[in-house]
Amino acid sequence: MTQLRILAPVVVDYYAVPGASLRDPLGYARFWAAQQPAVDELVRVLSPASTDEPGPSPPTVVLEHTRTTSSLNLYRTIDDHAVERTLWILTGTLRPEHLPDGFTGATDTLHRGVTEISFRLFDHGLMLLEILTDVGPLAEHTDGLETHLDGIQARAVAMGEQVAREAVRRYVDPVLDLLRRADREERLVVAATPAGDPVTVEFGEALWVTRSLVVDPSEPGAERAVRHWVKDVVTPGDDGDPADRLLNADLHHLVRWLNYVFVDRTGAGGRMLPGDPFRDQWDALRYAQVFYGVLDRIDSRLSKILADSAAAGSRWELERLKGHLMSLSQRAELIIMERWELSKYLKRAVRAEMDAILEFWDYESLLEQPVRFKIGICERQLAELAARRTARSAMFTDLILLGIAVTSILGTALTVTEFGRSIANDPEMAAYDLGRSSIVEWIAAQPADAIVVSSGVVSVLLVILYLFFRRDKSA
Repeated sequence: MTQLRILAPVVVDYYAVPGASLRDPLGYARFWAAQQPAVDELVRVLSPASTDEPGPSPPTVVLEHTRTTSSLNLYRTIDDHAVERTLWILTGTLRPEHLPDGFTGATDTLHRGVTEISFRLFDHGLMLLEILTDVGPLAEHTDGLETHLDGIQARAVAMGEQVAREAVRRYVDPVLDLLRRADREERLVVAATPAGDPVTVEFGEALWVTRSLVVDPSEPGAERAVRHWVKDVVTPGDDGDPADRLLNADLHHLVRWLNYVFVDRTGAGGRMLPGDPFRDQWDALRYAQVFYGVLDRIDSRLSKILADSAAAGSRWELERLKGHLMSLSQRAELIIMERWELSKYLKRAVRAEMDAILEFWDYESLLEQPVRFKIGICERQLAELAARRTARSAMFTDLILLGIAVTSILGTALTVTEFGRSIANDPEMAAYDLGRSSIVEWIAAQPADAIVVSSGVVSVLLVILYLFFRRDKSA
């Protein structure tokens, strides 16, 4: 029977604190292990099937980072990933009855055929939703197979988006709230964006929905299904028609853009369990979706912040945007580094497939290079903000010193005048004046108005000199 495996990257309100697992591995693992009982209880309460009556098992959410790395040897096996800690934070497993808004009353084959719903939460505000469903025998739609497949594609996208929204609202958001309450100091878990930010409308929304058709080539109608499913796929070079290569067994799977095909010649099905023929390719597809999705979100947010900073009308707005610029640019660099780090430890089959997928998607030219360019712009923006702050501080200091100088001129002149007149009128003080200089006497003899006017003139000259050198420095 033909199956359809849906994979959708979904935006969620979760960021991991960078480097938390490296700074304190034991404390990091203890935190996640301590939260598992509370998460189990919360998920049981949240499930619509949580009653005293017998029924289906409740959904499960398993926290993955509960163990510390026990050895420096990361190359112990050749048949599995060498990385001890998984890339995702938690794994959730659901059934259709756990999502009543998405499945109650649904009568189409796609909804009724769902056999597996799962999600994985990653560090950078991204969740991967996966759904496996039976689409029924292709032979039943021989007359209108192409139309039937187009309908499956449209319904798959709608179902993926709806299930993503309900899964996030019903389960993921409450679990994340629980984790944030347990980590009030934000040592490990932080919100992706401040409350009230316009970005919050993205939470729970799927970035895209991929459709992977798992086809038995011996099934009637399989050839037509494969050809129609990949009719819009373009392969580089002279590789030939991808449908021909799949049907001739030159290829066993095709992962190019949104509509994917896995030709199941062994009857393993689409569960993608360890040991299944397409397990490595599916793991590679997961990683490729994650890195593309998280960097795509960072790229979009960097563009928005840079646009806001260019249109900022006051220094207060620029200061407000500074934190966003810094955090986003740092997270983008972290995502790029994580891909390099992960590539060191993946099985070669998984890494080769992931690199091939990202290369076909033009990951480096469409995302990584633009993000690096925007990081450079962010660095220049931050440098400009620092320079402006330094210039404002310098000007403020100069104005303070100028004020001190102006008042000191007047105060000094009046003090000398008063001192000279005191000497002239006090015989005891005059005894100490040996008469060697007549400057004090001359100043004392000047009218007070002349002293004030002279001090004002000198002060104005100082202001003019200050403005002249300030303008020359700015130029």
